[in-house]
Amino acid sequence: MVEQIRPASFEDSAEGHVALQMLDEWTAERHEGLIRKSLVVDRLLDLRTELAEEPLLKIEIDQYLAAVPGNSVVEQAWWRATTAALRNELAARVASGSEITADS
Repeated sequence: MVEQIRPASFEDSAEGHVALQMLDEWTAERHEGLIRKSLVVDRLLDLRTELAEEPLLKIEIDQYLAAVPGNSVVEQAWWRATTAALRNELAARVASGSEITADS
């Protein structure tokens, strides 16, 4: 087990705040019907790029990327649940200024 991946505070992280803003914008969007899978994957990759210095958040995003359902479209419910879960995790880390460690 890795003792510590990155001993840095995430509080006041510019990347964290930008990523939160991205998630807020995506959550506010209203899609009619199904969402293109390529859009979902692109957005998760954008978020992953924004959080490049946060290895555990990248791992979590990678798990969502691996689990994107459908061949060409994604149901809104899955996308809403995913953005909400990511936003909650990110907001908690930004608010607490917690160290991002393997034991977190």
